Amino acid sequence: MASLENARFAIATSSGVAAPTLIAQALKSGDHIVCVDVYVGTLRYFKSILCKFGILATFLDTIDLPSVEKAIQENTKMVWMEASTNPLLRMVDIGAVAKLAKGRKTDIKVVIDNSFMTPYFLRPLDHGVDVVYYSVTKYLNGHTDVTMGVLCTNNDDLAKKLRFQQYAGGAVPSPFDCYLANRGLKTLHLRMRE
Repeated sequence: MASLENARFAIATSSGVAAPTLIAQALKSGDHIVCVDVYVGTLRYFKSILCKFGILATFLDTIDLPSVEKAIQENTKMVWMEASTNPLLRMVDIGAVAKLAKGRKTDIKVVIDNSFMTPYFLRPLDHGVDVVYYSVTKYLNGHTDVTMGVLCTNNDDLAKKLRFQQYAGGAVPSPFDCYLANRGLKTLHLRMRE
């Protein structure tokens, strides 16, 4: 996965939801996230669980840059978005959002769910994103027989933190699921092209 995404690090997780959960665990109480038209499962996690730990979120149902800029606060640590939104399939200018966020605050991490686009069509790390994650269960696997997630990054410190959180929390996939997902990756180019 790392080579497909032009990443230095890839971390496979036990489910598609486990990947963003690991990323969100890098935050602390009082931190803020800007969520740009995110998947309902991510929205549910942020609104129902993450908020109990004092992590604040602003939810935008639009993908225009002025709204994103207005939502960034002093305590914003992440801007979270989807490459192609689920279920409306709206596209966001990833590079523009990443540039805007990092221009406002250098410590903001830009996170993107690229499950629908796959690295076959889009590699968000090449556009200034810090972490890309996937629900492998969807297009990457392609055979509907795996529950798995994966996240990719080029950031050494973040990769180290995410690996420790995965180790400590146990969000690891089974070896057989890894085998099945690898099988699916071998046909990704055929399935995306057809």
